[in-house]
Amino acid sequence: MTRTIGIESPPERQEVSTSSLSVEEVVCRRVIADYRIKLDYFLMLPCLEDTYEEGLRALELPGPRKGIGLRASLGALLLENRYELIRWTFQRLRQHFPTSAARRIDRMFGLDLFSSLEVDEYLSSRQWSDFRDNLIFVLARHHRRYKRAQGIMFHLYRDLVEMTVNRTVFDAAKRHDAVQEGSMALLHAVDKVEDSNASFAAYAQSWIKRQVKNFLMGERFPVHVPINLACKTLSRKDDEAKASGSLDPAEKKAALIMERLRQPSVSLNEVLDDSLSLSEKLPDDMADSPLASVSKKDLRNLVSVLVHHLTAKQREVLEMRFGLGDEGRVHTLSEISKKIGISHQQVSMREKRGLQKLQSALAPYVEEIYG
Repeated sequence: MTRTIGIESPPERQEVSTSSLSVEEVVCRRVIADYRIKLDYFLMLPCLEDTYEEGLRALELPGPRKGIGLRASLGALLLENRYELIRWTFQRLRQHFPTSAARRIDRMFGLDLFSSLEVDEYLSSRQWSDFRDNLIFVLARHHRRYKRAQGIMFHLYRDLVEMTVNRTVFDAAKRHDAVQEGSMALLHAVDKVEDSNASFAAYAQSWIKRQVKNFLMGERFPVHVPINLACKTLSRKDDEAKASGSLDPAEKKAALIMERLRQPSVSLNEVLDDSLSLSEKLPDDMADSPLASVSKKDLRNLVSVLVHHLTAKQREVLEMRFGLGDEGRVHTLSEISKKIGISHQQVSMREKRGLQKLQSALAPYVEEIYG
C-alpha cells in the first residue's frame, strides 16, 4: 500500500561530479526519470480523471480524501501503482479519446500510428482500438525497463536502510518492521530520482529517516495520531522549553511523550517468556471467563434472596435438595423424605412447586444477566 511520507521538506539535491556516478547509475536515472515523465502526462489528462478515480477504488489504492484531492493522490502513488492505474484505465475506457492527446502519446512512445492518416477531433472506434492495443504493449515494455532500473538503484543504496535502522531503532522486536518501512521509503526516493548529477544518497536517506521515525512514533501511541500533528506539538513544546529555560528540550520531549502513552505496543516478533511451563501458557478451555464468573455469582446471590420468598416447607426441601443450606450437602428425595418424615411423593411435589415459583421470579433477571 502506498504511504504518504512527510514531516519536513527533503533536503536540496547537491550537485556532484559526473565521475562519481557509475555508468550503471546514470543509465538507471535516465530510464526512471523518462518513464516518470511519460506516466505523469497520462495522469494530467483531464478526460481521464473520472476513470482514474474509479480505478483507484477498484485497485484499492489511496484516493481522494479529506484535505487531499485527486491530483495529490495520483502524485503520491509509486510508479508501479501509476502504471497499474493507467493500464486499468485504458483497458476499460469507453469514451471518445482526443486526437491531440493520442498524437502526443504516439510521438512520445514512437508508435507511428497517425503520421500519414487524416484524423478527426476524436479517434474512431477502429483507430482507438489500434492505438490502445499498441500503447498497452509498448507501455508494458517501458515498465519492464523501469523495473530493472529500479531494482539496480535499490540494491545500490539499500545499505542506507540498514544503516539508518541500526542508528535509530534500538528495540530488536521492531527492527524487522522498520527495515520494511525504510525499504518502502527508498522505493519512493528512487521513483523521484532525476536525470542529473545531484547526490541521491542524502536525498534517499532523508526519506528513509522520516519514514522510520513515523513508524516508531505510530507504534508508541495507543490510538492513531496524525504524525505531522504530533511532530508539530513536540516542536512547539521544544521551543517553549528553550524560551523558558526551565527544562531541557530533550527531557521536555520525553516527558511529553510519556504523558501520551497509555499502553505499550506489542510486536508479533516479540519473544515469549520461556520461564513459564507449557501448561501455564496454554489457555484452560474449562475455566470460566471473568464475565461468566461474575454472572454466576450474581445469579447465586439472587437465588439465595428469592428462596426466602417461598413457603417454609418449599424452602426446606429446596435447600436440602440443592445444597443451599449451611451444610452445602445435596440430598436425594429419599433422604429428604426420611429426614422430614413425609412421603417421597410429597417431597417431589414441594420441590416442583418451589422450582416453578423460582423460575417465574428469576426469568427477568436471567434475561438481564445473560442477554
